[in-house]
Order: sequence, then structure tokens, then C-alpha cells
Amino acid sequence: MVALVGYSVSFDKTTFRLLRGESNLFYMLARWENGAIDVDIPENLNMESPTVTLIYDEQGKLLWAQRDVPWLAKRIQPEWLKRNGFHEIEADVDSSSMLLRNNHEIQEQLDAIREQGDDSEMTHSVAINLYPATSKMPQLSIVVVDTIPVELKRSYMVWSWFVYVLAANLLLVIPLLWVAAWWSLRPIESLAKEVRELEEHHREKLNPNTTRELTRLVSNLNRLVRSERERYDKYRTTLTDLTHSLKTPLAVMQSTLRSLRGEKISVDEAEPVMLEQISRISQQIGYYLHRASMRSGGTLLSRELHPIAPLLDSLTSALNKVYQRKGVNISLDISPEITFVGEQNDFMEVMGNVLDNACKYCLEFVEVSVRQTTDSHLHILVEDDGPGIPQSQRRAVFDRGQRADTLRPGQGVGLSVAREIVEQYDGEIIAGGKPARRRLHGGGVWPPADGR
Repeated sequence: MVALVGYSVSFDKTTFRLLRGESNLFYMLARWENGAIDVDIPENLNMESPTVTLIYDEQGKLLWAQRDVPWLAKRIQPEWLKRNGFHEIEADVDSSSMLLRNNHEIQEQLDAIREQGDDSEMTHSVAINLYPATSKMPQLSIVVVDTIPVELKRSYMVWSWFVYVLAANLLLVIPLLWVAAWWSLRPIESLAKEVRELEEHHREKLNPNTTRELTRLVSNLNRLVRSERERYDKYRTTLTDLTHSLKTPLAVMQSTLRSLRGEKISVDEAEPVMLEQISRISQQIGYYLHRASMRSGGTLLSRELHPIAPLLDSLTSALNKVYQRKGVNISLDISPEITFVGEQNDFMEVMGNVLDNACKYCLEFVEVSVRQTTDSHLHILVEDDGPGIPQSQRRAVFDRGQRADTLRPGQGVGLSVAREIVEQYDGEIIAGGKPARRRLHGGGVWPPADGR
């Protein structure tokens, strides 16, 4: 559209410059004598000129006309004569023929139009040029009319064909552009659909088989989705583990309150037990919040040194209160010099879950023995007099949510948490047969005091 307008303006400016040149020529040929104007036109110029010139005075009175064309003088508007300008007038075929009586080629074209019965009007360009008064000449307005209609000029024919070709191209190009845009945007539309399905949980990830331009975007989005899903799963797992870890201290507090209500113990005896379990709960909450904030695989294990005997004494004391009615008897076989190097809460979490499992399924006795091997590894053996774990289920019991005995209360979380922590220390936890055994082997898991 900008090109069309620019071409039209350029065409008008060129025509105006040509007509203005004719106007200047007639002004130079004009003479003012005895109150009248006379123009001495060379004979060859008068015959070959493609224009008709009219000269008006300051009041708009026609002083001179190159040809006597009555209809033409009537078409010149008085307001046009007051300033320089470019105008157009419309004329029928017969009127245009009067202007072109000496141009046989154009006359033939007009005759052809007349024979076709085409009553469309012809357009003639008009240039108005004002010349100020001088000592020898009054103020004049010279009107130059192009006798050849715009429609019959070669440049106009080219212009017309250009318009037709452009219109045809637009009719073809616009649909092609629409098809190209639709085709190129198909992958984006498909990606948007997959994202909606992802939001509605109808798919696990975006399809990686996409266009080359979108491959990196899809890969990054899938990585983001996977990262968010892993983080969500980690927080959910941590919350489940925290809930499970709070069962023992809460059970101890419940048992203590029951004994206090039955006046089996005094307030002075119950207070330290309650404070110890409250402290344990606070430690567990802090511990699991810390675990949740750490990136998986990037955990830096603590190198703190902890004697094992006091830690297990604390655990057995708490479990004896939990399983007081069952009458569980927990015995420890530990040398006082054996220590654990690592996070204290990790050790307490592992042993708390394993011992709780042993107390739950034993008949009466639970025995814990800890040995330091010659290769500087720490082995902990937990045995009870329970029925043991069937051979087919000894691996499955360490999977999250899996339980060998579905008749007793539980969530199938404790042993899976124990295995996850042990494996962080490059250790191993194994379930044995009857009598029930749970053996913990430590490489980096339960290192000796020298830290090897």
C-alpha cells in the first residue's frame, strides 16, 4: 500500500513539472500591448503541442486561449486561479476528442472506446501557475491542460497493469502466507496442547520429538518438570518420614502420661522423660527440615564423633516405655569405646526404626550387639525371638510402603528410611531369617573413631 501511494504521488509530481515547463514557455512568448496580451507561438509548436494553454488576469478573466474549447474554459474553477496547484478534470470521450484533434493515434484509441460503448470519463491533468506583475506585464494565471487523458498514457497503462498484478499477487500471496503461518505455528500449538495436558496430569512429560527450533525449549521444560516433580516427591517423602519418626517419642509421652494418670510414677519422675521426648521431637523436626533443604546426591556427611552406647541406652529406655505393656526386654552388647562418626540424628533414625521394628514383632527378647571388624567397619546386629521374615520378602521390606505383616498397624516407612540413610554412608542393611535378624554393615556408614 505504501508503494502504491508513493508511485501515485511520484506520477503526479512528474506531470506537474512537465506542465509547469509548458507554462513558463508560454509566459516567455507572451507580450502585453495596448491592454491586451498576445502570444507569438511558432507554427510547429502549435501543431505538435500535447497541451492546451489558457491565460487569465488577476480577476479571473480569460485573456487568451491556445484553442477555442468552450467546455474546457467552463471547467476551470475560479478558486484554482488564486494559487499554484495541480488539479484534474473529467471529460467524456467526445470532449476529450476535441482536445486531441491533431493527435491521430490517440483519436484512434478514443474511437475504439466509443465503438465499445464505454461511457467512462477521461481524466485530464491541469497545472495552475501564477506570475506576479512586472513593469511590462500584469499579474497572470497560466493554465496548462494535458490533452492526453491519464488513462491513455503509457505510464498509466503500466500503472494499471501494476495494480492488477499486485491485486492478483495479494490474492495468491495472502492465502499462502496464512498457510505458511499456520504450518509454522503447528509445533507451538501442539506444544501448548501438551502443556495443558501436563497441567491436567494427563501426561508425564512433553514429547521430545519436535521441531529443531523447539527441541532445546522442550528439553529445558522437561528438565524443569522433572526437577519440580523430584522436589515435590522429596518433600512428600520427608514429611512422611518425619511423621513416622515422631511416632516413638509421642508414644513414650503417651505411655508416661498414662502412668502418671494411674499414679504409677510421680510428676518429678515424668518431667525429665517428657522433656527428653520433647527435645527429641524438636531435633527430629530440625533434622528432617535440613534433609529436605539439601539437594539429593549432594549431601555432605558430618564427621562428628559419637559414642554408640549412650545413644542406644537412650533409645532402649524410650522403647521400653513404649512397649511397657508387652514386657519387651532389650539387651545391649556394646563395648564402651566403640563410636560412630557421622550425623547423630542419622544414627538415631536408623537404630530407632530397626529397634522399633524388632520390638513390634518380637515375643519378648531383643538383643543388640555391636562389633568393630578388623577392616575398620562397624557391624550392628539386631536379633529378636519373633517369627522372622520370609525369604521371599526380605528385600521387599526395605521398599517404601511395603510390609511383610499387613495385619499390624504401620505404614511401611521405617525400614525404607533406615536403608536410605545407611546407603548415604555407603553401607548395607540386611534382613535375616529365624530368629529374626537385622544386620547393618558399615563401610563409610559406621566408620571407627579414627574416621577411616
